[in-house]
Amino acid sequence: MNQIFKRLLPLAKSGLLFRNRIMHRKTWFVSSRFRYEDAFFTVEDEREVLNQEYYDIANEYLGTATKGHRTFVIQPFIRCGKNLKTITNNELQLAEAVALVQTLPYWTVVDKMCIGMPNLDRKELMGSGKLEEVKTRIKCGRNITAVFISTTTLRHDQLLQLEKIFGLPIYDRYSLVIHIFRSHAKSPEAKLQVALAEIPYIYKKMSELESGRINLLEKRRLYLHARESQLKAALKKLKQNREAVRTKRKKFGFATVAIVGYTNAGKTSLIKALTNDEKLEPKNYLFATLDTTAHEGLLPCKMKVLYIDTIGFIQDVPERLIEPFVATLEDALVADLIVHVYDASHPDKTAQIEHVRKTVKSLIEGDKPIIEVANKCDLIPPEEIPEDVLSISSTKLTGIDLLQHRIQKHILSETGRSIIRMRVESGSETSAWLYKETTVIQANPDPEDLQFMLLDVVVTDDILHRFRRFLKQ
Repeated sequence: MNQIFKRLLPLAKSGLLFRNRIMHRKTWFVSSRFRYEDAFFTVEDEREVLNQEYYDIANEYLGTATKGHRTFVIQPFIRCGKNLKTITNNELQLAEAVALVQTLPYWTVVDKMCIGMPNLDRKELMGSGKLEEVKTRIKCGRNITAVFISTTTLRHDQLLQLEKIFGLPIYDRYSLVIHIFRSHAKSPEAKLQVALAEIPYIYKKMSELESGRINLLEKRRLYLHARESQLKAALKKLKQNREAVRTKRKKFGFATVAIVGYTNAGKTSLIKALTNDEKLEPKNYLFATLDTTAHEGLLPCKMKVLYIDTIGFIQDVPERLIEPFVATLEDALVADLIVHVYDASHPDKTAQIEHVRKTVKSLIEGDKPIIEVANKCDLIPPEEIPEDVLSISSTKLTGIDLLQHRIQKHILSETGRSIIRMRVESGSETSAWLYKETTVIQANPDPEDLQFMLLDVVVTDDILHRFRRFLKQ
């Protein structure tokens, strides 16, 4: 994943999405929740994304999910060698696989097991003994209708062999996550990115088929190529529009804080705690957030800041699944500050933290400040959280004040702002100018002369320069 983001990063630096209908002159493009009625991705485009011809193709290679499945979950693991995972274990990986299945509407887990394998590249993925064990458990299970093998991707020949042996549809992580994305994508923007993420998987499966259906496959390739071109053109518009909005944010001096983390770590809950936005509705399942959105909040110094909510990271998914989301993830990567939030109560938090750290490090340019916070600290003993990590509970608001002050410290430093005290005459034009052009934190009468006020204000070098010009007028 890291290498693909590095390759795509230059391309992603050209985009946002669309106009927003907020009336205030300086904040129309930074509303707490983007609206989609004016999106470049039109209703006609969406109909094309959802047309029947495409779904006939997609269902063959991705399977269907809308009616749900009673699922047998298999977590493969490598027993030894360079692909052996050392900071997690089989049972924790299996638990995440179960959580992925349970994220889909109408899907349930009937049975589950871990299976050790020498590698995942053989046509016969499992040995004959394990195959028979799985067949027996499926036969004895309560009406099992699908098998989920929790590995990044399976080759098409592996899928066909296992479907023939078990007599059931087989899903890998790529196809299952695509179905989760489909079910959670509500905006045209999210649907566009999901639609584009599906095509590499379909291409790969088509290329692995035997040549007996060459005419049909060629017709499908031509259709998919045309569809991909259309979606990429829409994605290019998305990037360009996002870049325009970022430029306007910068012009008006809005500082941005990106909230990143593993999926379901509590990113949206944290933003709700930081902004007091009651309209935000955090959901307790994987990939609840697919849209990158901006939410306005106030720092302790009364300075406005934008908190950027992002799609969550997850292990063991291929780079091409995440490629289309770089256009919106770029909003977070160019933020002034990154807050990495993780679920301190999660049993697999060590692997999750390491995955996010590596991914973020590969994406950002330079030495951007990163604050790590341990969410859900109320669910574990305090001694389990490292001293250099800030403990918080987004739902109980524990540690939120301390986090806001830490964010403020970094934002003032990163954006070239400082807090200074001004002595001005009460009710004067100078006082009015400062209230209009700066953020006034505090105002108190001058104890030595009550006709004057002492104003603590947040300023930049540019504002100070303009203030000096104003005084000379």
